[in-house]
Parts: sequence; C-alpha cells; structure tokens
Amino acid sequence: MSVELVKEQIQRFLSKDTPEVLAIKGDWGVGKTYSWEKYIKEFKNECALKSYSYVSLFGVNSISELKQTTFLNTIDTNRIGEAPNIKGYSKKVADLVKDTKIPYVSKYVGGIGSLISSVSQLAMNKTIICFDDIERHSKGITIKDFMGLVSFLKEQKGCKVVLLLNEDAGDDTFKDYKKYKEKIVDRQLHFEPTAKHCFDIMYADDFEFRDYVRDCCIGLNIKNKRVIRKIVEHINEFLELVDGFDDSIKKQVIHSTIVLSWCYYCHGADEIRVPEFSFVNRLGTRKESDELGWKKETTARWNMTLSRYGYAYSDEIDLAVARGIEQGFLDKEKLIPLCERKQKELDIQKASEKWERAWKLFHGSFNSNENEIALAFEEGMRDIAPNTSASQYSSGLKVLRTIEKNDKANELIELFIDLRRDNPEAFDVDSDFAFEVKDTLFVERLRESYLELKPEPTVQEIMELRRGSKSYNTSEAAILAKLEVEEIYDLFMSFNGEELTENIRVFLLLAGSNEDLATKVNEALKKISNISGLNAFRMRKFRN
Repeated sequence: MSVELVKEQIQRFLSKDTPEVLAIKGDWGVGKTYSWEKYIKEFKNECALKSYSYVSLFGVNSISELKQTTFLNTIDTNRIGEAPNIKGYSKKVADLVKDTKIPYVSKYVGGIGSLISSVSQLAMNKTIICFDDIERHSKGITIKDFMGLVSFLKEQKGCKVVLLLNEDAGDDTFKDYKKYKEKIVDRQLHFEPTAKHCFDIMYADDFEFRDYVRDCCIGLNIKNKRVIRKIVEHINEFLELVDGFDDSIKKQVIHSTIVLSWCYYCHGADEIRVPEFSFVNRLGTRKESDELGWKKETTARWNMTLSRYGYAYSDEIDLAVARGIEQGFLDKEKLIPLCERKQKELDIQKASEKWERAWKLFHGSFNSNENEIALAFEEGMRDIAPNTSASQYSSGLKVLRTIEKNDKANELIELFIDLRRDNPEAFDVDSDFAFEVKDTLFVERLRESYLELKPEPTVQEIMELRRGSKSYNTSEAAILAKLEVEEIYDLFMSFNGEELTENIRVFLLLAGSNEDLATKVNEALKKISNISGLNAFRMRKFRN
C-alpha cells in the first residue's frame, strides 16, 4: 500500500471514536514508527479520542509492566509531539495514589508498583494506544496474553489500538499473532514505501551531492531509514577527508560507501538479494568459492546486482572505504595518498589528448577497428609513459592484449621501464599505496626492475623504517618471511630496551599480510614464552 493511502487510512482511524484495532505491518527500518508519529502529530487536532499513549514492547518484561507503562505514557492528544515531562509522570502517580481509597499504601502488597498495575487498567478509558515493536516482545509476555489485553482495551475500555509490527520477523512464539489477529484486528495496512519516499522524507534539505546520493540509494532500493542515516553520516565524514580532490574521486567514495554500507548492514536481513560484505570487499574479479559458501548461482546473482549498480570491481580506494565502514572511521594516512595518485592519473588523462582520444575511440562504436585502436593506444601510452602510474598504464596494456597485440604491449612495457629508470618507486607494485597493475608480465618486469635499481632492503633497514608505523610494503613481509624460525628467535632474543617491543611489533605488523611469516613469528614467540613463567607473562603485551 502506498504511503499516501496509509496516511489517509490513519486519518480516518483517528477521526472516529469507534473502538477498533488497526495493524500497520512492514519491514524493519522502513519508517512505520517514524510515519505514525508524523501523522498522529499532524492529525492530533482531528482525534476523536482525547488521550494518547505510545509504548514499545521492546524491553517490557511482563503484561503487568506493560499496563503500567501504557498508563504512565498517557497524555492529552493536544500534547502529542512535545518532549516527555517527568513532572507529569510524578503528578499522575500522586493523583492516582490520592484518589485511591486504600489506607497505608506502603503496606499494600507489592507496593506502589502493584497499585499502579491494579488501578491503571481501570483508568485507561477511550484512549488511542499505539503498541510498537510487537515482534520484539520479551519472553515474559506471550502473544496470547498481549492480544487478550488488546481485546480488553478495545471491547471493555472503548480504546482505539494501533499495532506496529514486522509480521514476518518474529520468532516461533510470534506465530500466535497470526492466529489471534483474525479475531481481534479490525483493519490491517501494509506499509511499503518506495526507496525514493524513504530517502526524501529523511533528507528533504539539500546537501553536497544529495541528488547523487539519492540516486544511488534508490538504485539499490534501500528503504531502511537507519541504514540510510548511517550511509549519509559515513559520506559526510568521508567527504571531509577528500575535499579538494576531483569530483570524480568524491563520487567514487560516495558510490563505494553506499554499496559497501548496504552490504555491511543489510546482508543479514536479505542474504539472497544483498551481497556479502566480504564478497565485495576484495580486489579484482569476484568469483565463486566453495570454501566461503559462494555458489555459482549466488555469485552470478550478486555480480548482476553490483553490475546493475555500476560497481564493476573494488580498487584500493574502495577497500579503504570498506575498512572505514568496518572501523567506523577512515584511515586518513591510507586514503589520502591513494586519492593523490588517482588525482594524478586524472590530471594526466585530461592533459593527454592522445590518451583521451584512444579511450573515446575504444568506447565510441562497435566497429571492428582493432588496428586503429591499437595505433591510438600506442600513441596515447607513449604520451603518458613519462608521468603515469603503472596501474593507469596497465589499462592500456589490457586493451592491447584483448585485441591480440601482445608484441606491441610487450614493447610498450620496455618503453615504460626505460623512461622511468630515474624513479624506481614507479616500479614498486607492492607498495601499500599502489593501485593494482592488471598485467602479469608487466608486474614481473616491474618487480625485476625495482630490485635491480633499488636493492632489497635488509631486515635491519625494514625494522628501522617501520618502527612506529602502521604502513608497509608486502615485499618487506616477503623478505622477513625468508628467515627461519631459529633466526627470528635469535633476533628477538638479541633485542634490548625500547627496541625490543618496537621491533617485535614490526614483525607482527608485517605478519598480517604473510601467512608464512605469521606462522614463524608465532613459533618464535611461543619458544620464548616456554623459557620461563616470567617470559610467558611478558608475552601478554604482544597478544592483545
């Protein structure tokens, strides 16, 4: 049912004094509570009954407590939308006690709580009552007893009762709701807003890239308001870090934040439609995996969803965004260098008419013009070779290999290496801040040239470079992994003073990217622990 129809039905419900029960069902997070509160506030002057109470069953442990809470939450309808007033609660209890003809209240069985429970039910006459989160009821409240209370409030107390619930999300005990609703619920509305409505009702006002954010959320059909709020919060925080970069970089951060947040927060609720977060949070092509439970059919369906959204694969910037979503904040030291490299690639593309022309020719037709494309890419790659990144250059190599111009691709690899020998860092494909190079032969030649021009660092140089740092190159982890367990043990035993903790932490940091190194480091630390109880105690600081 559309939002407008739901609104009309709520208005009709509130404007009549006929006792009845209205159920409004819908998925979690789509805004049932938000919309109900909005509409009852809008129509409060049209309410036929003049008292109102809202109660969430979440956290209420018994029918007795539910009755008390319902009574204590009761207000005049003209006060709907105002902040709760503790003085009002106190006065309500005081008036109840004063008007109750029971001497020595302190001796009353159960004290004041039982008094409220016993008398509150009598006071609940002709009241609009909204019970929310019914599917989240505690074990202390059975659906049978709850529906009995609803029936009593309607039939005996002349109340109008609203039930807000996700009918399909309760546990086994919630099956009783479907059994009793036929007798008790007079009217049921299915609240099913569109993704467009969910976004617009939350963010009517403009903000940076609002329309783009909106289009992306609608493209994934995101209706959960809590998820939309988290997405916008992430985006606002992330955009602050990339301010000053090209809009295309900002849009990549937005685009990635939305799809990765959707997977992170929503997969558990819809495993069929929403891809698993770890499926998206990886470099390169996403393939089926029996080990991870990604069957061929599942993988194809998830990839189709991502393709329709325009998310082909994750690059290093996307992975930085993914880590930010997991951690709750973006690692500025990791993200900014990546954005700087991407900005340089964009600047090169804008500055090189030949490189730009090659891509326009590639995308501009379905003609069989392989030779023309090969010539255009050769000219473009020769033009950008002195300044571009290995990642950007490799995108041209991929095109040439696709159209079977392998000899030309290999020739251009050597050109890149010859022109950049004065800057060996351009060959460091294993750098923590390098984008993926998608050409196997190019990667091999780059690594060979890097080692030729910049000899492999020693273990001591790696420790000096990485002490106190959170970044590293995977090539450094590979160098440390060449050590045997005994060599690592002897090295650890040789450390003294402040360098002991700092150096071992360098090994632990790099071991995070190299399974062989991780195994050897753990064996060395275990061997040190076994020397004495004192050493075992000392080792605790490395296990946290």
